[in-house]
Formats: sequence, structure tokens, C-alpha cells
Amino acid sequence: MGSAFLGLVAIVAGAFLLQVSNGWLGILVPLELGVEGYPAAVIGLVVTAHSVGFLVGCIFAPRLVRSLGHIRAFAVLAAAVSVATMAFTATVDPYLWGPLRLVTGFCSAGLFTIAESWISAQTPSQFRGRVLSLYMLSNKVALAGGQLLLAFSNADASVYFLVAAACYSLSLIPVASTHGATPSQPELMTLSLRKLYRIAPVGIVGAVATGLVNGAVLGVAPVYVVEIGQSPAMAAILVAIMQSGSLVMQWPLGWLSDRYERRIVILIASLVVAVVSAAIASLGGTFPQALYPLAVLWGGCALSIYALCLAHAGDFAEPHEMVPLASSLLLSWAAGAAAGPFMAAAFMEMVGPGGLFLYSAVIAAFLAGFVVWRMTRRAAPKPEDRERFVAMPVMTSPGSARMDPRSPETEGSGEA
Repeated sequence: MGSAFLGLVAIVAGAFLLQVSNGWLGILVPLELGVEGYPAAVIGLVVTAHSVGFLVGCIFAPRLVRSLGHIRAFAVLAAAVSVATMAFTATVDPYLWGPLRLVTGFCSAGLFTIAESWISAQTPSQFRGRVLSLYMLSNKVALAGGQLLLAFSNADASVYFLVAAACYSLSLIPVASTHGATPSQPELMTLSLRKLYRIAPVGIVGAVATGLVNGAVLGVAPVYVVEIGQSPAMAAILVAIMQSGSLVMQWPLGWLSDRYERRIVILIASLVVAVVSAAIASLGGTFPQALYPLAVLWGGCALSIYALCLAHAGDFAEPHEMVPLASSLLLSWAAGAAAGPFMAAAFMEMVGPGGLFLYSAVIAAFLAGFVVWRMTRRAAPKPEDRERFVAMPVMTSPGSARMDPRSPETEGSGEA
């Protein structure tokens, strides 16, 4: 048990390093392009490239693992993403950075697929919930803490690109040092869109809508901050505050969703996102101090809706459908995240920096309207038929579905 625990801690530590680097790249890439004066539409395409790479990686990374094995595949992906990250220091050029973000997105999906399948295989079923909570906390601390470090440091961006590359390489050490049996070969199990919509319409529409909003705002917010005349440090602080807001509010919202109709909680969270987004769009340029409390509310609700939608969908799914259901919803989220930054950038080109949050308000209002409509079409499940809320990570890999304590247990097996 002791060696298994140490192995689990090692894998979580490796994932922590991955998230630190991901958080830095998510801020640095759009921020540097914005400082260089590239238009929002161009920056939106570069941000979109990472989400497209992530989506492709979710689909094809399991094949790479089956071909090479877990440790060799992790080594290949860690080396590739490390080299790609170092290449950002060559020049600030969207024609170079777009393809590099494709590579980082693909590699990140593969690395987290391996890490999360390993965590799932080494975690006894009775401890899944606690390990998942630890993993979620680790992810949020890595993202928000790393982004705050950007805000309070005067180091050149190239230094952070190089340190991020080093973190990607260092993440290989705990994985390669892990003893014991490796997990069974990963397989991407999904449901058809028709079946997914039949099980939980609010689940799939909510996943796509939150991908459209979260991918756009988190990816393009640094550009927004620069365009309203604020410092790059404020951009890092703002995104970190959004991540911290989700850490604070996800569990209370989940607690409410276990006691009341989940769709009501999703509706309220969507309305808060719409109202707060509209407030940021109107106040951000003239009263930037208001951005901090508004960012807490925005992140607390916008970054929690996906987990609420997954819990709602789980209320209508059979136990054997939980893993493919979660994987399908994550892919739906990723598809929205791939389209969101470009769409939001188009809003910014039309109406100015505030267009980013006007876009967020429109999508959130649409989701709220859809939830109201669905509440008139189908009754809520009985309390005894509902699953309890579990805060699930997003933008990691479909492998996180196997960590969900609501999913059937999957056994790991040795790997040649």
C-alpha cells in the first residue's frame, strides 16, 4: 500500500508540473501576441489551435499509448511538448506559434490521458473520491498559482517559456520512476451525439456552451486586458482569480445541485455568468478595479457549469454508460473550446475589447434559455434516482472519467 501511495503521489506531482506549464502558455501566448499588436482575430486563431490539438489528441492519443506503451508514449510526448515550448522563444510570429500550439494541445491531451489512466488504475475504488478531490485541488493550485507567479515577476517571457519547457521534461521523472504494474491500455469510449442528446439534452448543450465560453474567455482574456489599457500583470491576475473562483464555488454549487433540481442550479449559474459578463463588458474599460470581484463570480460559475452538466447527465445514465458519457461530454466541451476563441475574437473585432464578454453573455443567456425550455419538456429525476455531485476536471483528458467514483471500477493490468 505504501509503494502504491508513493506511486500515486508521483503521478499527481507529474500532472501538477504539466498544469503549471499549461497555465503559463495559456497566458503568455495571447499576451505576447497582444503586446506585439496582432489583431484579436489572429490571436483567436492561435488560441484555437491549442484546443484543436487537444481535441485531436483526445481521439488519437490512446492509439499512441497502445502502440508504444505508457512510459515510452509519455516520454515521446513530454519531449515533443518541451521542444515545442522552447521554440516559442525564437520569434513572436502567429504563423509559427499557431502550429506550435497545435503540438502543445495534442501532447497535453496525451500526457494527461496517460497520467489519469495511471491514477485511476492505482486508486482503490473506496478512495476514488478523495484522490479525485486531491487531483482537482492540485490542478487548480498549479494553474492559478503559476499564473499569479507570472503577475508578480519581472522576468522576460522567454524565461517562462524555457522554465515551462523544463517543467514538461521534469514531469517525466516521477512517471518514469513509478514501480509496479502499469494500467490497461486506454481506449476512448464514446456515445453517439443522438444517444447523448437523448440521455441528457442539457448535459451536451451545456458542455458545448461552457466550452464556447470558457475556451474563449480564458484564452483571449489577456488580449482583452491589454486592449483596455491595463498591464500584462493584471491579465495574469485576472485569469488566476477566475481559476480561484471556480475552486471556491464548485463544491457549494455541487452541494446545492445534490439537494435541489440540478437544472435550476445550472440555470442560476448561467444567468450569473450572463449578467457578470455584461457588467464586465460595460465597466471593464472605465472602472478596471471592478474586474477583480466580477472575475471571482464569473470564474466561480462559468468554470463550474461543466461539472454540473456532467452530474445532471449522470442522473439519467446507466452505470455502464458513465465512462463513455463523460468522455463524450469532454469531447463536446473541447469542440466548443476549439471554436470559442475565434468566435469571441470576431466579436472583439466588431465592437471592441468588451466584445469578448458580450460574446460570453450571449452564449450564457442562450444556455439559460435552453435549460428553461428543457424544464418544461421533462421532469427532474426522483431524488433517490440521482447520483451525487462529483467535481470533475476539464481540459485534461477523457481518462479522468475513470477516476469518477460513480463509474464502474476498472482494473489495471501489466504492460509488456
